[in-house]
Amino acid sequence: MTNTKRHLSVVLADTQFLTNEALRAMLTPLYQAFYTVSTKAGLQQYLLKENISLIITDYILFDFDSISELGDLRKNHPEIGLVVLTNSITHIKIKELNDIGIRNIVLKNDDAEEIFHAIDAALKGKKYYSGDVLDILLKKDGPFEYATILTTSEIEIVRLISGGLSTKEIAVKKHISFHTVMTHRKNIFRKLGVSSSPELLMYAIKAGLIDNIEYHI
Repeated sequence: MTNTKRHLSVVLADTQFLTNEALRAMLTPLYQAFYTVSTKAGLQQYLLKENISLIITDYILFDFDSISELGDLRKNHPEIGLVVLTNSITHIKIKELNDIGIRNIVLKNDDAEEIFHAIDAALKGKKYYSGDVLDILLKKDGPFEYATILTTSEIEIVRLISGGLSTKEIAVKKHISFHTVMTHRKNIFRKLGVSSSPELLMYAIKAGLIDNIEYHI
């Protein structure tokens, strides 16, 4: 990427302080304007009042309710490049993002060169997956993918949630604290890129962790 400042405006939609500061340091010298937002309302304000060229977002940590909402953003602003920069992602989530037209995905542990490649591709309307994302795409679909992502305890908790148990009931059954169960839930949601229990259950069915007759909501 050139060191000449480009007359483009970039919005980073993320809630992680270190990510925001690192990208600010990397990108501010390269672009005319660099903004950070932590809410959908804040993002919408910039889209209305500024000529935004690129959005970089961690859709999991940002307050999007679902991937479909990110798809609506893509549809409403097709002229804006969009890069997903996230901590982790799965094969199914990559395919879901692809289905809504988002094909520029990098991980936060990728190096700067990968991030710059994704940005340049998004601005040109081309797709770019980092090497680690491509590795995930090359893996075979099925429960083996999820077995490498979730711990044994987390898989058990997914199955208990599928059985309709509340967080308190899971804590009692497993003889652990309520807080520990909540931590497991948070980690499960983050690893699988889901934002609700129904989405988690459908995800678990696709992964082969549970049968579709095992659960109720």
